[in-house]
Amino acid sequence: MIKNLQENKIDLDVEKGSTFKIEIYSFSKIYTQEEKLQKIEKIVDGLKFDDKGLKVCLNDKIVTHKFFYAEEWIQSANEHGELSKENKFLRKCYLAKFICHGQNNAAHKYNLKDRGFIGNTSMDPLLSLIMANMANVDSTSIVFDPFVGTGSLLVGAAHCGAHVLGADLDYNLVHSRGLSSRMGQKYRKKEENILNNLKQYGLESKYIDILAADFSSEYIKKSFIFDAIITDPPYGIREKAKKIGNKGSKINPEINIEEVQGKSVHFVQHIKYNLGDIYLDLLDFASSHLASGAKLVYWLPIYLNIDRNNKSFEEMKQILKEFIPCHENLYLRCFSEQRLTQFTSRLLVTMIKKSKIDVQGNNFDELNTNNKNDKSNRTENKKELLNQFRENYFSPRK
Repeated sequence: MIKNLQENKIDLDVEKGSTFKIEIYSFSKIYTQEEKLQKIEKIVDGLKFDDKGLKVCLNDKIVTHKFFYAEEWIQSANEHGELSKENKFLRKCYLAKFICHGQNNAAHKYNLKDRGFIGNTSMDPLLSLIMANMANVDSTSIVFDPFVGTGSLLVGAAHCGAHVLGADLDYNLVHSRGLSSRMGQKYRKKEENILNNLKQYGLESKYIDILAADFSSEYIKKSFIFDAIITDPPYGIREKAKKIGNKGSKINPEINIEEVQGKSVHFVQHIKYNLGDIYLDLLDFASSHLASGAKLVYWLPIYLNIDRNNKSFEEMKQILKEFIPCHENLYLRCFSEQRLTQFTSRLLVTMIKKSKIDVQGNNFDELNTNNKNDKSNRTENKKELLNQFRENYFSPRK
């Protein structure tokens, strides 16, 4: 590791004569204090801190530069195929420089157990904050969630200073009606809504509105532009994926149409909304309503029945990338995987709206982005791959 730092000439951004401190951490292995000191000495010698005139300081309050060295050890199988504590090998080692304190307390502040309005699919607070961070949300942003649900993602975005709005097909959910998801409570209360969730955390000034709308229809003018879109579409597992449509039922000739139209209550028909259609519509929506350079951040469920042990990191990266739909006006910035079960996982995908010309005057279409053939990759095969998720999820395991 130290050799790589020296060969690549990585700038550690330290000033001559300043102070430093190094802390040693190890996972699945315990070092004595003497062994830790020996490793610190090797790091100091390897990075030539003495030649730069750096001085040791153990006081966290006044030290100028703080470094962390960590080792990740993994148990290996013995000759009988059993994991042994004695047989371990070093998988990776890390050297990092402290920049600032994180916001771990924010995840506890927005704990779902204490929140007034939650549902079956309310997003974990930490993941909501991560998504807002991936979208580069700040106080100048207008953030939209087209599958808003109980608004967990909007809470994370509002925490970062953004003004938020959302939409959902479920009229009862938007207007605080219907059955409650809380144990021992039959129906939702009037105060169970997204606005009151934001009020609970003092973020009500960030609230714009929540719409009851069908995502498969054009319910927002194309001239309306967002600074970020963060969402978690329904997978059809805990919440059904639906859109407004006609189930093909025949009209009863005995019904007086004028009388029906005169009634104030009308129950629209819902039909199945295939997962592949949802994500292709989402990319089309982002293409029309995102500002140039703005980000779309979303979760993508996948089913993968392969032996991962025989695959390298790069091979797995390419396999997972095949599930991600593409669009001619969006390019893939990054993605990461969250394993759910042995066969299922979901990808946190971040895409950026292309600009015809970037600030350096380069044409984005000519740059080497994630895919030069976005149009050709939006095939029916990829759409069908997404549509099979729910079928594979409920199919019996062999």
